[in-house]
Amino acid sequence: MRILTVPIVILLLVVLSAPATVLAAINTVPRAGTVFLGEQGLDITASGATPGSQIVWYGPGGTQTSVPASTMTVDDPSDFYISPVLFGDKTGPWFIIPGNSLAFYVQDPLIEIRVIDETRDFQITNEVTWIPKGDVVGFRVDTNVYEIAKRPGSPGAPIDIRIRGPSGVEYSSIDGYSLDEIMISVSPFQTGPVWFTGDYESGKYVVWAESTGNDMNLNYKREGKTITTPVDFLLQSTNPLITPSLTTVPATISTVVPHTTVQKTVPATTVTSPTMPPVTDTLPMIPTTTAPGFGVVISLSAFAAGIIILTTRRK
Repeated sequence: MRILTVPIVILLLVVLSAPATVLAAINTVPRAGTVFLGEQGLDITASGATPGSQIVWYGPGGTQTSVPASTMTVDDPSDFYISPVLFGDKTGPWFIIPGNSLAFYVQDPLIEIRVIDETRDFQITNEVTWIPKGDVVGFRVDTNVYEIAKRPGSPGAPIDIRIRGPSGVEYSSIDGYSLDEIMISVSPFQTGPVWFTGDYESGKYVVWAESTGNDMNLNYKREGKTITTPVDFLLQSTNPLITPSLTTVPATISTVVPHTTVQKTVPATTVTSPTMPPVTDTLPMIPTTTAPGFGVVISLSAFAAGIIILTTRRK
């Protein structure tokens, strides 16, 4: 039992001390090394800084003979914080005075992630937002924090990739591939085909990555800086841009016949007006009114004239 106990204890000590070893490696900055906004707990003693040392920044285009644009005092060179507030607009070289020896370079971290369909060789973009379920997916990370890998004993710059599924579950590993503390030493970094999507639920997924080295993602939580812009896509079997054809099922349709209003056409009644006699301009003859007894006088006169004529002829 004693023989077995000693190796187990040693193994446990190695396992427990591994994270501390990694931390010690990624936070130790060499002389004239690169540090990033938001990093904390840095050991910059290799730069020659001591408690109370002053570091200066000469500004863009400034030289070591110029008047410093900014001066700071180092409290503890073994636990130094690159504050985004103090160093945010002062990226570039910092020097220790007196002597003007280069202490370190301050950089603004950058990070971007791409989701790649390794089966069909395309990547998710604003225009392409669908991955066929069953395809194999990989990830590509572009960042400048790979400079952390240049620190003595550093295994690389730690990056976390996160996937949130349709039900809200966040995955820290997929198909045996851990998405935590991925150590990168180059940019771009590609995982290759690691996610076999066939066994995952269909729906909307969100993918993003974070630079976690020395808690920069907590101290300087900025999209595009320490946290990538999220990438959304739809995982399903059918292309969402294709509308499926609907099968028409015959159905009995009750036809409602609208009430028909029959308009009876009443023949126009032709009224024949009586024919009026033509109106002439000839005035009617008005009979002459004869006074009473006037006819007798005429008759007697005519008779008398006849007798006279007859008597005359006899002579």
